[in-house]
Order: sequence, then structure tokens, then C-alpha cells
Amino acid sequence: MPKTPCKALRKDGKPCQGFGQEKFGGYCIAHAPADIVWEWRSKGGQASSAAARADRRLPDRLRGAIEKLNKGMEDLIAGEIEPAVLSALSRAARELVNLYRLADTEMDLIREEETAAAAAQVAGGFGDPELLDRADAVAAWQNQYRIDALVLQGIVTLQRDETQDTAEPLVPVLTPAGRQRFRYQRLSTYAQSDIDMFKDLARDTEIGGEQLPAVLIDLHKMRITLEELLTDCAPDAPPALDPLSGQPLSQLPDGVKPATVPVAGPEESEQAAKDMQELLRQANELTAETELIYEKEFGHPFDIQDELADEDSD
Repeated sequence: MPKTPCKALRKDGKPCQGFGQEKFGGYCIAHAPADIVWEWRSKGGQASSAAARADRRLPDRLRGAIEKLNKGMEDLIAGEIEPAVLSALSRAARELVNLYRLADTEMDLIREEETAAAAAQVAGGFGDPELLDRADAVAAWQNQYRIDALVLQGIVTLQRDETQDTAEPLVPVLTPAGRQRFRYQRLSTYAQSDIDMFKDLARDTEIGGEQLPAVLIDLHKMRITLEELLTDCAPDAPPALDPLSGQPLSQLPDGVKPATVPVAGPEESEQAAKDMQELLRQANELTAETELIYEKEFGHPFDIQDELADEDSD
């Protein structure tokens, strides 16, 4: 069958150098209407079962490169690009495939090593020591990365414990915002016995009113302390997020201290807060009662600021 030139014109206005085909309406494959070419491809050899399976298994990241090569070959046939351009495209595609192959090989190796290390640890630590060391190194790096991220967010601060030597590294400790995020509640040294003692002193008529200012000052300090401590475990504080996964970080990274003072963990913090709220309630009631006793005793209201100023001057 004689070959006839393609009916289309190139971008420069010259006739296309490709051969027109009857199934494409006299156009070459590069200039044929897209719907006709797609219909032909869907019916042709590319629809064979082997080719179809291969196409489905083709990685998405390579589809773009292959499509560009196909388009380049069509443009070359149509005379719209030079052979050197298609050659450069081919070399770039080969390099891209090689890079992806290298990356896949490295990732497979990493996954194998991590799997082997994890399996060895589950089995009791018997395995390749080098793999175990590398797994430990990765875990340590991830832990340090989490700590650094929490420091940047203001959830963790670096400080030195009073018992530490100045040459020792700083210790990561939760900030007040961090204790809220991880639900750690600082504990009070006050107890119900303190309330009972203050109550007995305030109501003891045999001693007289001389002890009332001291009782009210101690109650004031107790209330301030309890109010400050109760800010630690805010129920509406958002959780801290794991910078590696973006998911809530339910546990503290290894090495981070909740506080430099006694604290209750997430499981006990709610009850500890309730206990302190009850102490604070009793302290407020006892303060109001003791102020009335003071006013009756001395004939004027109790001024806590004046008393604190006098205490500081002493």
C-alpha cells in the first residue's frame, strides 16, 4: 500500500513528515484526534493481558517520564522536535529510572535491617549485634528529635538539677505548658491535717486573738500555692504532637523529666487535682471564718497586705 504524507502542518507551517494512516483519518499518530488514537490503543495490542498487567504494575512516579518519552517520539515523527531532543529525554529517563531503582534498593535494605533488628529484640536480643546497634541508634535519634521539637514548641525546657555538677549536660524538663499537655500534676505538701490545725488555732478561745494573723497569713500562702498548682493540669490543653508522625504523643520521650518537684502522672493527676481543690475550698471557707473572728476580736478588718509587708520587714 503506498504511503501518503500526513495531512497536518507542523508548528512552523511546513507539512508534517509523518505518514498518514487511514485509521487515523489521513493523519499520523502524532496529529490524529485524541479520541481516535485512544480508541485504537484500547483495542490494539496494548490491551493484551500481559501488557495491561504490566501497565497496572508500573509505578506512578515513572508514568510521567514514560508519557513524555511517548510524546517525544510522536513529536519526532511529526517533525516538531529534533532527534537530539528525544535523545536527551531518553538519557534523562534512564537516569531517573536508575535513581528510583537505587532508592528502592536502599529502602528495601533499611526495611530488612529494621525488621531483622525488631525480630531479634522480640526474640530476646539474639541477633546481629551490628543491626541491633543500628536500630538503637535510630531509636536514639528519633527520641532526641522529639525532645528538640518539644523544646522549640516551649513544651520542654533545658535546665540543671540542683544536685547536678555544672559540667553535666542540662536536663530536659516539662514546662508548665508541657505538664498541661501531658497531664502531669504537681503535688502539694499541704494536707487535710494542715486545715484541721489552722481550724483548731482559729477557734481556740483560750489562746486568744494573737495567733489569728499568723493563721490568716498561713492560710493565704496555702491558697496561693494550691491555686498555682491547680493550673498545671488544665483539662482543655491540646495534646502534644509527635513531630515524626503528626499524631498525639501519649508518652514523654525518654530522658524528659515531668518536673523537678513531686508530680502525679496522667493516671493519678485527676484525683490529685480534686484533692487539692477540696483543700482549697476548705482553706477559702476557713479564711472567711477566721477573718470574721479577727474583726470581732480587734474591731477592724484583717489586711493581708499590711501583714505580709510587716512580715517581710521582720
